[in-house]
Amino acid sequence: MMFTCVTGDLSAKEPASTKQPDYSDELPRIAPTDPDASLSTFTVAEGFQIQQVAAEPLVGSPVAIEWDEHGAMFVCEMRGYSENRDDGISSIAKLTDSDGDGVYDERVEFASGLFWPTALFPYDGGLFVGDAPDLLYLKDTDGDGMADLKQRVLTGFGTSNVQGLMNSFRWGLDNRIHIACSSVGGEIRHAHAAPDVAGISIRGRDLALNPRTYQFEPTSGAAQHGMSFDDWGRKFVSSNSDHIQQVMYDDADIARNPFVVPPPSRISIAADGPQAEVFRTSPVEPWRIVRTRLRVSGAVKGVVEGGGRAAGYFTGATGVTIYRGDAWPKKWKGYAFVGDVGSNLIHRKMLEQNGLEFVAKRIDDQSEFVTSTDIWFRPAQFANAPDGTLHVIDVYREVIEHPLSLPEQIKKHLDLTSGRDRGRIYRIVPTPYKHRPLQSLAKAKTAELVELLAHENAWHRETAARLLYQRQDPSAIEPLRTLIRESSSPLGRMHALYALDGLAALDGPILLRGLQDTHPQVRRHALRLIESVPLTASIQQRLAELTEDESIEVRYQLAFALANTKGDVRVDSLMRILSHDPNDRWINAAVQTAVGDDADKLLARLSQIETLQGKSAASFKQQLEQQIASRSRNAHSGHDRDPQSHVATTAAVRSPESVAKRQRVVAAYRDALSMPSDLERGRKHFQKHCSACHRVEGVGHEIGPNLATIKSRGEETLLTAVLDPNREVNPQYINYVVATVDGEIVSGMIIDEGATSLTLRRGDNVTDTVLRIDIDELKNTGLSIMPEGFEDAMDKQAVADLIAYLMQAS
Repeated sequence: MMFTCVTGDLSAKEPASTKQPDYSDELPRIAPTDPDASLSTFTVAEGFQIQQVAAEPLVGSPVAIEWDEHGAMFVCEMRGYSENRDDGISSIAKLTDSDGDGVYDERVEFASGLFWPTALFPYDGGLFVGDAPDLLYLKDTDGDGMADLKQRVLTGFGTSNVQGLMNSFRWGLDNRIHIACSSVGGEIRHAHAAPDVAGISIRGRDLALNPRTYQFEPTSGAAQHGMSFDDWGRKFVSSNSDHIQQVMYDDADIARNPFVVPPPSRISIAADGPQAEVFRTSPVEPWRIVRTRLRVSGAVKGVVEGGGRAAGYFTGATGVTIYRGDAWPKKWKGYAFVGDVGSNLIHRKMLEQNGLEFVAKRIDDQSEFVTSTDIWFRPAQFANAPDGTLHVIDVYREVIEHPLSLPEQIKKHLDLTSGRDRGRIYRIVPTPYKHRPLQSLAKAKTAELVELLAHENAWHRETAARLLYQRQDPSAIEPLRTLIRESSSPLGRMHALYALDGLAALDGPILLRGLQDTHPQVRRHALRLIESVPLTASIQQRLAELTEDESIEVRYQLAFALANTKGDVRVDSLMRILSHDPNDRWINAAVQTAVGDDADKLLARLSQIETLQGKSAASFKQQLEQQIASRSRNAHSGHDRDPQSHVATTAAVRSPESVAKRQRVVAAYRDALSMPSDLERGRKHFQKHCSACHRVEGVGHEIGPNLATIKSRGEETLLTAVLDPNREVNPQYINYVVATVDGEIVSGMIIDEGATSLTLRRGDNVTDTVLRIDIDELKNTGLSIMPEGFEDAMDKQAVADLIAYLMQAS
């Protein structure tokens, strides 16, 4: 049995005649400690201070900021958080610093009437704005400071979770806007595409958009809220209780070989664990204390975190950002910063490289980088600013918690709208600090933009790169080539390679120069651009030489690049790469991907690598054998077809007759709620009919939603969930049906999806991984993975016993 998903906490159901406790005395409203934003509540690590950025602190629930080339700051004001989306009260503000003193003193409402805007990025005089389900492009065409052009670019982004919306728009080295698509995913298509055009699934992945052509493709990622690149293009993400993660490969690299199932792209890298300790200075919210006490006692169902503590660990990690500015001492470059909106603090970590993976280590002993005694302080995002500092986006609300994680008996005492007319933006600066006025790049000459690609501040480099791509000025080509040949800045040389590629002017000699660069990161990125030029004899010779490169990152990227070669050349090079790191899972995955139709040759030669032995060798060989078998199966099936084209668009799958029938069944069983019941019989019914997909009292599998998500809404809701599971279905628990090319049928909810494969989970915690190349059709049924017809297996008495047991079970 599988219940439909209704997210939220679970509270014990009292008998109808018993009055629910009133917690009003324990749940006082908490006013802001510092309503005038005087900075008096903050404690900042030694050597740093925090400053106000906006003269008027009430900017209204800011969740993201970006600067255009003029130096104006655009602020995404999500006033509709968390339950007022449809009111259309959210907006985009444009802030300017009229006198250059570092404080934004003028505000214009650039756009209004938005729903849940969560991210934005400037391009060509306008803004791309994420307002799920749409990606919009807004532009002021008449110079009054307000957007009069509104264009829907993409649509299909999920809206089922207010804390799982698209976020964190970032400019990539590849001249695209990268979008974190979070936990709700979506089926993305161009907003004005024909209705029969299938969307592209981004479930479990992020997205990259070409801002000139609107072409887009999935990318690896899909953590919840927060995404950042470091100076060398490595990607880091964060989720509520997994505060810092690393993305290990790009979706496009794996997509080269449709016969390989890769390891998951995201790994947790915190040395102190995903849900690490934090050290807040703010008092714990009274409602949080009450909720934890009720959860521990069993009066309210829900996950008991932190060993029964109400706080002291990551629960709302957001906005992971790598510091890339030039206003702080150089030693801080490359450090990671993460907010915890639930604990009113900013955490920092040092990133130490261990092979291809990083280890993120705590810096502050029994303390944090920034804390506040004000429980309204909600640092949700950060930004590397034009002035070289790190900016903090503070949503500043009384309650930041997801509304469905608040039991009704607590929620009714709170005001979830409190603070939507406020919001703060701060900058963190070193001590001492002298403000650097913003530099407008709007009128910079092309040659000046090329020089800025070597600037110490990331904002200058990325804005210059964006403008070069935006302008498409051919006069940039020769200065870019000169920069690659003569610049002492490896960052500048790397950016110049991508700028040439964005101008369609990257040629073999210049790329070869990049492959021969003295800095390993420049060599690595030259390998990423290998498909932009013909593989000349000189380049192929250099690829062979790079198999002995001192950097594992170069060898890793080289393995992917070798997918463009063939035969003995490819096999010989992959063998050498494998011999350096035979037991590294990422190297193994890259080699498996790159080997292509030479997999049989590589398999035959593996015995030559003496260090490849034991379990690692057996696993690697087994994967090669599976790849060879899959390629053989698909030899004549036209395996260049796109399985995405077979995704059926979800329609109104329930007919009026089906809806009416379910309603009659629920009505017929309603009197079971008033029947005498037996908890022991109910326990046995649960074990027989429900435990394959649900877990209660240590019995069963956690496949479907936690039953805590339904119980708090009462017996009537629970009855409906059992007998009419498709009345309300969370997208996470929708049943998909996969038909393979050889006639096999697999069904379940999708728990992982990548460029080459997807994994479904069904009852008894059984998973099936299917290569996309083997999929003939992937159908979204629109229905819950729990089937209808439960009444055929249980009479009213059995239902009465089951519901009584579920309502009382701990």
